[in-house]
Amino acid sequence: MPEDSATALPRGAVVGPFSGPRAVWGEHLERAAERYGTAVNWELYDDRGEAETARQIAEAVVAEGRHALVVGHFNSAGAAAALPVYRAAGLPVLLPLATTPGLLADSAGTLLRWCPDDRAQAADLLAAVRDAGHARVAVTHDGSAYGERLALLVRDASAAARPAVPSGAVVSDGRGPATGAVPVPAALTGPSPDVLDGPEGRDAPALTALVVCGTHVGAARAAREWRAAGFEGAFWFTDDCAVDEFAALLGAPAATGGASVARMRGGPEAHVDAAFAAATAALAEDPARTGRTLLAAVRAHADRGFTALGEPEPGSVGWDFVPVPLVPVVAGASTRTGGRHGRAYDVIVVGAGVVGSATASVLARHGARVALVAPMDGRQDHATAWSGGLVRSFEADPYLRGLALRSHHLAWGPAALAPGPYGFMATGSLVLCGDADLEEAEKGVAELNGSGVPAELLDPDVLGARFPGLSVDGITAAVWEPEAGYADPPRTARVYRDRALAHGARLLPARVRELDAPPGADRVRVLLEPGGPVEAFAVVLAAGGGTGEIAGHRLSGADAGRTKSIRYGFFHHPATAGLPTVVDMVSGVWGRPQLTGEAAGGYMAGRPVDEWDVPPGGEATLTDEHVAYIRQGAAARWPWLADPATRFLGGRRGVDLYTPHSRPHLGRERPDSRIVLATGWSGAGFKTAPAAAELAAAEALDVLTST
Repeated sequence: MPEDSATALPRGAVVGPFSGPRAVWGEHLERAAERYGTAVNWELYDDRGEAETARQIAEAVVAEGRHALVVGHFNSAGAAAALPVYRAAGLPVLLPLATTPGLLADSAGTLLRWCPDDRAQAADLLAAVRDAGHARVAVTHDGSAYGERLALLVRDASAAARPAVPSGAVVSDGRGPATGAVPVPAALTGPSPDVLDGPEGRDAPALTALVVCGTHVGAARAAREWRAAGFEGAFWFTDDCAVDEFAALLGAPAATGGASVARMRGGPEAHVDAAFAAATAALAEDPARTGRTLLAAVRAHADRGFTALGEPEPGSVGWDFVPVPLVPVVAGASTRTGGRHGRAYDVIVVGAGVVGSATASVLARHGARVALVAPMDGRQDHATAWSGGLVRSFEADPYLRGLALRSHHLAWGPAALAPGPYGFMATGSLVLCGDADLEEAEKGVAELNGSGVPAELLDPDVLGARFPGLSVDGITAAVWEPEAGYADPPRTARVYRDRALAHGARLLPARVRELDAPPGADRVRVLLEPGGPVEAFAVVLAAGGGTGEIAGHRLSGADAGRTKSIRYGFFHHPATAGLPTVVDMVSGVWGRPQLTGEAAGGYMAGRPVDEWDVPPGGEATLTDEHVAYIRQGAAARWPWLADPATRFLGGRRGVDLYTPHSRPHLGRERPDSRIVLATGWSGAGFKTAPAAAELAAAEALDVLTST
């Protein structure tokens, strides 16, 4: 099957916590995406269980407009932040694990929830506590907003079921264990009263049961604190604790007095699997389905019924309560990742330009658990977004020439181009050489031909006769590659990103502030903004002009090199007809024809500018002064630029990271480091990206094999 066949399938976005403390829940989504990936290309977005990140992902998914539906979010707060964005776009959402009551209000028929909600959990939990014969009960939480909300629901359920509960519930404020149970104050008998600080003097040993609400990490901590304060009764935990690792987190408190946990009836994996199965069946039946039509088909293929609002029909879902095992299940866990879906990534790739995306693609294809980290805020800070996309195999520098030749065989060569995923246009390429460049040009032409890339050295007379729109003043010879040209850089990066996602890579929307990799540590902590840290066993730093802004590595600050502006314009004149792609090593100017798009029929001309230490980014406009600067400097090579009849069609300004030696930083930052550098391309990164990605990925995989 062709490499890009998966990208031709209908796409679904899967959003959940694939790293961080809630990642164990994201594993359910990961496994289902793998099981049902033959008919739908499920693309994974890591929201880390954070509401703001979830909203950013929703906005990015909607802006891309490529997904038929969304499965997720796991975290209810994230779902609440994201759902209005999806609803406004009419994008269907399946919620297999989000349990907050009321999420489907105002859903406008765009949502289906597959699981029971927390109001039912609270009522069923208290009924289970009653059936177990407990007479003195307290309710506490882990101090999180999620835990406090659940505690309120349990308390409200207690008030609603007052005759059935032997003793009133006491709610702790999460800052420590309660010291005893007391009769419920009159304030708690009203509708939805506030959580009250526990009265002084409570006696923890007098309690027979404690309901602990919160995340599985926080609930385990709270339970240990209560046990240390003298509580010897039974623990009852809410559903976030229904994961294998909870027993290990809880430890000894499970052995004394017993511990039970709420679990969705049939287990959470069954609800996730059912949602994926129905969505996959609906899209396999008709890949063109969208919106309400798609959601109706999902309903038809579902294993359960739904109300008109999209909630599961009464009685079709519910809650069970199972013992927390005394010994955690760890069979098959790997020392490196804790199993196939550990919380730490194998590799985090920083930067989603063409080098970063291609690196993630190679790593994912080799089975690594990869996260591609880049902002999803609509800004285009990476150099790829503003690159002119020139593609050729000749470079005067032998090292860069080796990368360019390998990239030709990996991506740009004719056999790899069908059906043209990169928007490649064969225009031919000239590299104009002076006397000082002639020796390396002769070597390069021989090397290219020896590698199967057609090339020849043209003298000025032949050059002038063949390309009359080009001045040959000061030129000794030119390297001619008839099969070279240019490609579409944003499209190319997108193709590599899609390949990475098709092989299981995750998108993690954030900016990286710092890499924390102390000598001897077995992983790298990547500090993100927004959000907290995420861990990986290796990091590939492909951040281009943003490299120096990231702390914690060898190139932090000025050591990365210097950022520099790159500026070019598109011009129209009859003399440009037949001109190929040109790079002038004598004057520094460059250009190429523009065969498609808004400037189709024009010719791109660029001239070096002496603007250094500029912030990363770019813009699709040039000032009159910028245009005049290009015309004046490049007219010596293209005389038609001086003609007043030459029309300016538009222009761009980008930024790249330049190194003092004009060679990239490519490889480990130190021999024993877990950080792999792939940055500092000095304007030559696009055409060499496929080979650079191959090398960077090989370095990262080598780090993993030594872990």
